Amino acid sequence: MQPPQAQRFGDWAHKAIAKHYKKILSHEAGVLADRDPEELHQMRVGMRRLRSVLLGFAPALVVPEAMAPKQVGRYGRVLGKLRDVDVMTLTFRERYLPQLPTVEVTILEIALKKLAKRRQKQLTKVRQFLNSARYGEFKGATQAWLDQPQYQAIASVDIQLILPDLLLPQLSELLLHPGWWVGYSPKKLSKKQLEKLFATDSPILHDLRKAAKRSRYTREIFAPFYGENYADQLQAIKKVQTLIGLLQDDAVLQEFLEKALGKTFAQELPTLCQIFHDNRHQTWHQWTKLQHQFLTAEYRYQLHQTLCQPEPRPPVAQKSTSN
Repeated sequence: MQPPQAQRFGDWAHKAIAKHYKKILSHEAGVLADRDPEELHQMRVGMRRLRSVLLGFAPALVVPEAMAPKQVGRYGRVLGKLRDVDVMTLTFRERYLPQLPTVEVTILEIALKKLAKRRQKQLTKVRQFLNSARYGEFKGATQAWLDQPQYQAIASVDIQLILPDLLLPQLSELLLHPGWWVGYSPKKLSKKQLEKLFATDSPILHDLRKAAKRSRYTREIFAPFYGENYADQLQAIKKVQTLIGLLQDDAVLQEFLEKALGKTFAQELPTLCQIFHDNRHQTWHQWTKLQHQFLTAEYRYQLHQTLCQPEPRPPVAQKSTSN
């Protein structure tokens, strides 16, 4: 018997691409008008998820260059530079300013004025991109593909037959990442050891975060085909992304302050720097628990076994979570 249409690899790909492309278009006007930073955030999320769909379903797809995953990633990075400035501004104003003494608030406001100028430059670049022929080609190519999709032969296969083959390679890539072993120790690291680690190994942790994000986005695409264990493991991967992100965020903020205020900014903002320090150590304590969980043989075996056992019943398409 022929599998239901929604169960075919290619049909599921078409639905996912259409969904995320529609989301991108729905926020375009809001981004151009700069009405609300959330518009930019959602448009960027749409780009990221579209790229994940194109990568996840790549064996089934024949797509034009303008909507290739590499190109969509580049479009997302244009939006991402402006979004990064928005996140930095929001973090300074909502998380840190209320905790600072008046003298440090005054100094931080000087840095925030420079950040506002940077935002205007990035907003101009985003508007130029959204009005460019390059972005127009992307929209034209994507809509043309949705109207007349092109597939590889495997697109006609029941998706449940090949789910493990799609997901296991990415799981292996995630679990073999060297970032898992950064700072791994059965004993608690000293403050001096941690500061050295933050100074030398942050790029490796940042790359692990990106790997976790890729894994999360791909897994969310196929979540309707799995059950509770899959959902729990997806949340654990999301937590990996979140905790490493918190470690990285403060490092990015300090890097900006050094450029905006000079290398002596720590002397001018001692309270803020102490908060950064305390946050890093608290987050690292939470991270080590998750790190140890992912490095146990039993949990890694469970991750593999779950992917090999998709649910037998036909799935109902689910709404994905936010960013």
